[in-house]
Amino acid sequence: MLGIEQKKGNDENLCGRIIAYAKILPNPDERDSGTPFDDMIKNGLLTLEGDFRMFSPRVPSKKAIDRAVDDKINDMLETMEAEGVDLPPDMDVEKMRDRLHELSSMEVIPIPAKIGNFTREEDILAEDADIYYIGEFIGAGQAHFCLTTLPIYYQARFREQARKKEMAFLNEALEQIETGEFLDTEDLQNDTEELFPKGLTLNTFVGDLGKLLNVRVIPFLLALETDAQYDEQIKLFYDFMKGYPAQADVKLIDLAIRDLRSQKDSALARRILELGCQKIDAIYNEDMQKANEIAEEIVKFAKERSSGEQST
Repeated sequence: MLGIEQKKGNDENLCGRIIAYAKILPNPDERDSGTPFDDMIKNGLLTLEGDFRMFSPRVPSKKAIDRAVDDKINDMLETMEAEGVDLPPDMDVEKMRDRLHELSSMEVIPIPAKIGNFTREEDILAEDADIYYIGEFIGAGQAHFCLTTLPIYYQARFREQARKKEMAFLNEALEQIETGEFLDTEDLQNDTEELFPKGLTLNTFVGDLGKLLNVRVIPFLLALETDAQYDEQIKLFYDFMKGYPAQADVKLIDLAIRDLRSQKDSALARRILELGCQKIDAIYNEDMQKANEIAEEIVKFAKERSSGEQST
């Protein structure tokens, strides 16, 4: 559409992170003048990236906005009075106040996007995101305009898809509650031949996910005798967790378990495994502040692990 090419991702199932880029050709009219966009262009590429997966804007009420505008105007008037500065004779403060109220009440769609720092197209395409190429432009002015407007449409589509998925899940949940198909943690504590009953996913699980991971899943995976058995069971775990929004966390747990299976005394791998389970449980319970704090700690331990591997 409109010359926009989707290089990666699925339009019908957006992942929530967008990268859009354009190739910038030299503009003869601006060759020697310099533009505000010069620093944004990296090796002929102008990129914009935005992540909407955990973005939940809190839009203040009109009353709160008007109050903030009034406070600013009152502060300005008090400062001018204290400094002995007279208002211009043609300045109507109340008309100015009304105009600012009118402007501040205009609806604005938040766009948490930023200019990317990519220098090669290959690096862009390697990212885990929905990636769009908008074409070649002579100079960056029009390219920048197109890039900054695309996330508005993307954000709206992503949120609409999320709402539809939520509605579908609720309808499915109601049906399963009626037929008694929901399973909770206690059902999974019993000794069974399989780690997960057939058809069970995170979307149909009700209970303490942290307990499930720490009491049932992790000990079970660690105790498997062969790597072939582990590979078979970890696939079931991925299938169970397919409804979880941050699949990198599931991969982190997988890698940590593999490390512990080969080095049972690895305190670093055990700590990363604990943190990974805690983060999944926090996100499952919608405690994003705790999840972000745990994510920072995971990054710290991951760096320690990387530096330790390099030293050996």
